[in-house]
Amino acid sequence: MKKILIISSALIIFSCTNEVKEELNAVNNEALFQKNVENFMEFTKRFGEEDIDGVMDMFADSALWSPPEYNSYEWMSKDNLRSALSDYMSNFDNLNFTPGINLPGGNIVDGFWGGSRYRSDGAENSSSLSSASPNNIRAYGTWSSVHTETGKETFSKWYAIINFNEDGKIVRFNDWFNVDGLQTQVNQ
Repeated sequence: MKKILIISSALIIFSCTNEVKEELNAVNNEALFQKNVENFMEFTKRFGEEDIDGVMDMFADSALWSPPEYNSYEWMSKDNLRSALSDYMSNFDNLNFTPGINLPGGNIVDGFWGGSRYRSDGAENSSSLSSASPNNIRAYGTWSSVHTETGKETFSKWYAIINFNEDGKIVRFNDWFNVDGLQTQVNQ
């Protein structure tokens, strides 16, 4: 009887191993995702403080950037990113990021999402296959600022795909917003 109980217990334990591993992996992935969100929010804080060196420390040396304006989909270097961010810091004050997506009825949903399980093209052999990696986050929100020269307040809906390495540094940074919309707000 004791043997049957030991064998039954072993079968139960070993049959749950994959589920337990998946659950532990999900917990670890969630913790890493939250850490990456915290790292990104630190980026927004440093950007708001106009600390260009602190901002650039958040990026790996090999980081690549895809700017919001169309540029034939060419990846830009970390130096190009530094120059663009420095220009924003020179021309705008009170740089502030508010995460979230505004839905009708005053409903605001979370601004951070991780991984991607589905693709509309269904491609199987692609370098951008779906992924559940917690190192790939999508961020949605609104940047607000004050144009330094005119004192006009500006707002930009913003979206980004941000990829982190194992050290928590940003290695790929893709962002989208209406660049011309800033100038339109300044000119009004």
